[in-house]
Amino acid sequence: MKILIVGASGMIGREALIQCLAHPSVSSVVAFVRRDLPADVAGHPKLECVVIKDFAVWPEDVLQAHSDAAAMIWAMGTYSGSVTVDFEYPCAFVESMGRVLEAKPPRTPFRYVLLSGRFVRQNQEEKLWWGDKPRKIKGRTDTKVLEFAKSHPNIWKSFVVKPGGVVTKNALADGFVSIAAKAGAIVFGKGWTVQNEELGAFMTYLAVSGEGEDALIENERIAKRGRELLESQKQ
Repeated sequence: MKILIVGASGMIGREALIQCLAHPSVSSVVAFVRRDLPADVAGHPKLECVVIKDFAVWPEDVLQAHSDAAAMIWAMGTYSGSVTVDFEYPCAFVESMGRVLEAKPPRTPFRYVLLSGRFVRQNQEEKLWWGDKPRKIKGRTDTKVLEFAKSHPNIWKSFVVKPGGVVTKNALADGFVSIAAKAGAIVFGKGWTVQNEELGAFMTYLAVSGEGEDALIENERIAKRGRELLESQKQ
């Protein structure tokens, strides 16, 4: 099974990449990147890196070469809110790969795993007291990705993953976002957060199968199933 990934250089995307490479059902992972990945993962025998100059314009030859993939994990995004990065890029891939798959013989629907967030809002009219721009831009993306799957059920299945604060084992090394998430866990409780390893395992599970999962998946389910998947790896 071939899995595609965008955003593998980020904290969450890197963990999803590591989980994909370790999964026994995954034979190859194709990371679409702007620059080379760190040496500790770049040399993995399952991994192929493909440089994409502009994520808004997907070359036809690249799409055709990887149209046999089972899924895409889209983990690229910003915290400040960028229409280009958070909306145009992910939607460009959906439309471009969707067009290619429509011309192919019938197959199992392609699984698109989109990293969203607990506080993202699809309702563009909702009054928000903080983070209006990034939360609504990503909400537009969630809506479009879900609607595409509904209108193309024979070729496409979308999963929108909405984690809360993402906590790493070493929050200090991974920067402010992980530290803030850890603080949030103390203030609001663990139901508001998820371990990065749990999230990576869960996104990989969706890419490989995701059987029975809802299209829109909240933090509590991500954390619970992620823990189960990590425990099963130890057995």
